[in-house]
Amino acid sequence: MLPLTKLPINQILLAVLWASAVVRLVWNHPSLPFASGAVLALYVVLVLGQIKRRMQILIFCLALSAVGLAALFDGWQALWEGMEHSVIFAAFFGTVVLLRATADQRPEISKARQLVERLGAQERNSGLMAGSQFLGSVLNVGVMSIFAPIIGRDNSADIRKAAAEACQRGMCLCCLWSPFWLAMALCYEHLPNVALWKIMTLGLSFVMVGFIIAHLLYTREVGIGGSIRAIGALLPVLPAVAAAASVVLLLSATTSLSTLQCLVTGIPLLCLTGLAFQGRHHLVAAIRQSGKGIGTVHSEVVLLTAAILLGKALILAIEKTGFDQTVAALQLPDWGVITAIISTITILAFIGIHQIVTATLVLVLFASIETGVLPLIIMEATLVGWAFSSMTGLSAVSVAVASNMFGVSLEGLAYGPNLRFVAVFGLISIIGLTALNRALI
Repeated sequence: MLPLTKLPINQILLAVLWASAVVRLVWNHPSLPFASGAVLALYVVLVLGQIKRRMQILIFCLALSAVGLAALFDGWQALWEGMEHSVIFAAFFGTVVLLRATADQRPEISKARQLVERLGAQERNSGLMAGSQFLGSVLNVGVMSIFAPIIGRDNSADIRKAAAEACQRGMCLCCLWSPFWLAMALCYEHLPNVALWKIMTLGLSFVMVGFIIAHLLYTREVGIGGSIRAIGALLPVLPAVAAAASVVLLLSATTSLSTLQCLVTGIPLLCLTGLAFQGRHHLVAAIRQSGKGIGTVHSEVVLLTAAILLGKALILAIEKTGFDQTVAALQLPDWGVITAIISTITILAFIGIHQIVTATLVLVLFASIETGVLPLIIMEATLVGWAFSSMTGLSAVSVAVASNMFGVSLEGLAYGPNLRFVAVFGLISIIGLTALNRALI
């Protein structure tokens, strides 16, 4: 294990931020929010130069917009409150790093990869989608590094592209229900009162619909037997994924902690306990990998911090200008609100506007006015839009990673056959969410 003195200062700061977020759960001394906010600000300054140029531009635009709105509407206090509040998200990414490192030590992952490798061509794509759904719920884009080697670089471009698209469909749908995704974390920043079990249940229901649509569009030749074999290849990972989700759900149901707080407290304990039972070697290896992995989430931490600051500034601007009342006066029908949320995030992703920007915008706007649409439905519509933008957005991390891992064109992956899935599933999602909203009101 690396001595503390040999760790880069930014990694030490991120570890301090995680620790401060946990401490504040049990002892929220008045000075702690300010101190942890100051540490986060220092962290942002130190790591900004290590982030890729393309991401720096996006972060700069978000931060500049937030500062501009703060200057215009005297919102400096709101910005600092946003900085203090963003500490929990830094802890969230530290938790995700530990979760990924733990998964790499688990034998279930290797077993699932071997089973998927034995499937036929059509079964394999079906299995890749299912596998990306199960593993992607925890590993996010890291699932690409598991399945891309199965396909290999020696296969034809068509085979690699079809496999990448299948992984994209499966992985990106994870954000509809998984509490381990950035999308869910951002939604809970603006809609904190939505019960976690409700959004997970609704999201999983839509995932099942998505799988049926994908089967009819892309793998219709795979029969029941092939589908069973494809799903059976993922059985080894089900207990581990279910255990992680159950811990978060249990804490959410039995404590007053928020969803993010349940994640940053429950998941590390689960991971470290499981690793300890595996043996000291696995525990040390996971901790060592986590120490290195912390250095890979700089851009995510800074990007989300900038988005939170923009969200705080937007809330203030909307209140000061009365824009929320202008939108409310339009009296959009429920299906219009749902369509606006999904289409805004999806369509703007086609031209490279990152979903964290558009999701923040629609959440701030539609969560602040009376639209006749339940918060649960607003959240799920936002997550559907996030899933689509992750599949087809030019600036989406998942598209870039899939393109690199499978050796296929980024534009071809973004503007490829998955657009059919987006169109069909999008229409069904609007109809389904509208019907559910009317049934629940």
